[in-house]
Amino acid sequence: MKKLFYLLGLAAIVASCNMPSKQSESKMEANKAGVQRFYDEVFNGHNLAMMDSFCTTDFVDHNPDAPHTGKGIEDVRANLKDFFTAYPDIHIKTNFMVASGDTVVSYITMTGTNSGAMGTMPPTNKSVEINGVDLLVIKDGKATERWGFFEEMKMMKQLGLMPEPGAMPDQSAMKPTEEKK
Repeated sequence: MKKLFYLLGLAAIVASCNMPSKQSESKMEANKAGVQRFYDEVFNGHNLAMMDSFCTTDFVDHNPDAPHTGKGIEDVRANLKDFFTAYPDIHIKTNFMVASGDTVVSYITMTGTNSGAMGTMPPTNKSVEINGVDLLVIKDGKATERWGFFEEMKMMKQLGLMPEPGAMPDQSAMKPTEEKK
């Protein structure tokens, strides 16, 4: 009987070590709320000035769009500015979010119309709806790192820049715009 109580006590200790504390749960909830505010205020609101409230100055985006490096908040801000130029009506809807420790993972749907140039490519004036996953590391209430994975092939097909299997691409959508001298 003494061994049974010992084992039950040991099991309770182990179980309590694996359960998040109320403080860590509230921190994870605060991190999720911060990520949602970023989507709402910076991304959906196209308010790049608000980035300083949500990201550290040495923020690293591990999946930047070319020609950006993803290193530092100013490069990430420039990347988003280019994206907002290409898709002025871009919008993110959060489907769900989970948090573990300092990490927040979001499954999102992005919609928008490519009515602005994407680098040297002219606008297609076609709409896209793609899903993606954002993984953010949060330290002291600010994002320090990001990894993102989106349905890029689906987006290229919706824009007419990639053919359906067996079809030829729309050549007019692939002509680069003329560079200003």
